[in-house]
Amino acid sequence: MRRKIDWNTVTIQNNFLFQETLRNETLCKGFLNRVLHIQVKTIRYLETEKTMTARLSSKYTRLDLYVEDKNGNAADIEMQVTGSKSVLYSDLDEKTVIRELPLRVRYYQSMISTNMLRKGMHYRKLKKAYVIFICTFDPFGEDLPVYHFTYRCKEKTGLQMEDLTENIFLNTTAADKTEDEELSAFLHYVNAQTTTTEFTKELDKEAMRIRNNDDWRLKIMTLDMEIQDMKRRTAIKERAKGKKEGRKERTIEIARDMLADGMEIGKVAKLTKLSEEEVAALA
Repeated sequence: MRRKIDWNTVTIQNNFLFQETLRNETLCKGFLNRVLHIQVKTIRYLETEKTMTARLSSKYTRLDLYVEDKNGNAADIEMQVTGSKSVLYSDLDEKTVIRELPLRVRYYQSMISTNMLRKGMHYRKLKKAYVIFICTFDPFGEDLPVYHFTYRCKEKTGLQMEDLTENIFLNTTAADKTEDEELSAFLHYVNAQTTTTEFTKELDKEAMRIRNNDDWRLKIMTLDMEIQDMKRRTAIKERAKGKKEGRKERTIEIARDMLADGMEIGKVAKLTKLSEEEVAALA
């Protein structure tokens, strides 16, 4: 059964709406300039919801909004929301999401690097890579508006590794904690949909235009159904896996009892349909 979406409650916190809004190049550049404090003049979009796979893993992951500037520097920008408003994490508690965020960043950085280096290219061709998470919760519990991470020497924290990666977490709940007026206004907008600057007004105007577009709504309803179907299929597989593991454990216990009664390994294996090696390991 399809979930009914109350469009009036859909705000920029909705990851799909956020992605589509920042498909506006002017707004995307404005966002990057405010967060990275650099002047991004030209960007290009790789396909929306770009799917990449790391060479050492069969796991597929979507990078929600993946952009590059003219020099090849890349940024993955994502909205991170928990609870009922979350697109992906509605079934996970906030502590679980927070615990997984650093691991998600680690994996995303590996995918970005893999995407940058085509076969035969040298490592020195790697460009800067940013992963930017906009969190509607405090991801590290320090009440900071921005958490900015780079690799540093543990023995000498002033020494950076210079691997060209930066990971940035924006905390919308601490919008009042920064003296950067533009950044504060953006965090306030995400947190409470209040528009106090030209940038946030333009952002909200574009978001509302998209939200009220029938074609976009149809696309989101389709994506929402796909996500719900995926979650249902995963839940069914997990239940089936649990039942199978439970049956195997019961069989192993029966085999142990047979061995304890003096039954030969070969006969136990035949009756329980375990391999002789598995039964021998229980002896």
